Amino acid sequence: MSWVPVSSCTTACTADPAPTVDPATRRRRWLRLTGALAGAGATALQAPLTSARGRRRILVCAAARVLTAVGVRVEVHSSPTAWPRAGAGRGPGQLVVSNHVSWVDDLAMLTVVPGLPVAKREVAGWPLVGGLARRAGVVLLDRGRIRTLPGTVGEAADLLRTGTPVTVHPEGTTSCGVELGRFRPAFFQAAVDAAAPVCPVAVRYRVDGGSASAVAGYLADEPLWRSIARVVRTRGLVVEVHLLPALDPAGADRRELAALAEYAVAAVTEARPPVVTAHPRRPRVPARPVPVRRQTATPEPPQRSGAPRAA
Repeated sequence: MSWVPVSSCTTACTADPAPTVDPATRRRRWLRLTGALAGAGATALQAPLTSARGRRRILVCAAARVLTAVGVRVEVHSSPTAWPRAGAGRGPGQLVVSNHVSWVDDLAMLTVVPGLPVAKREVAGWPLVGGLARRAGVVLLDRGRIRTLPGTVGEAADLLRTGTPVTVHPEGTTSCGVELGRFRPAFFQAAVDAAAPVCPVAVRYRVDGGSASAVAGYLADEPLWRSIARVVRTRGLVVEVHLLPALDPAGADRRELAALAEYAVAAVTEARPPVVTAHPRRPRVPARPVPVRRQTATPEPPQRSGAPRAA
């Protein structure tokens, strides 16, 4: 799978200290998490009997219960300009694109933008959660077979045409949040084909005291349970979800949209100094410039070598 992006981040990026809860609170969180997952599994059996909208609602509720069980709070920062309305008779759904740090991202995004995420096909085999994801209609990407990518992009475009928001992580991998990876353009083609707005979202994490943290990271080949264990024992973990102004796909190509979305997200995620001791921020490799497009009130991107600026 040489075409799959590879992150330079490792579990060393999560080694910085973070406040922890007492053992009794930790045990309660594990019990609540077990109950939330069992409830999601039971609900998944009922999903085929409901409408598509009902299945998405089940997915959102399951995500909220898991976040509550492990003590994670979601903090939403609204866009200065409202996203275009979507739905039957209103317009195509939004292609929501965000950076990717952890499995927590996906749950938080579900509670804020209740669309359908694009997930790796392995998720379908996860206990309890996999069944619910399949029945809810989550878009599954087989990263081991690049020939299936156009078909998956086409599936996302079909959902957008019906007014269903679709959420994707264009980096194609996770990172600790210190620096943003390049946004791959493949799924932006779905927005072009469906004439759907591209809505960038920046995700950041902090803990008690306001310190940024990579403790929630799900990195490299780390087992999922180990990342979950770090989240369970962390006190006051907050995931910030920053909704940024939408990009109009009219007259654009997928590479242009990918570049503009990347720099809009980087303006938030790279706005503060690096906080992960094991991973200082490095100079960026210059990107190939793309034509500048006019968009609505996008935050000023940080100074990055070779980066185009949105007018």
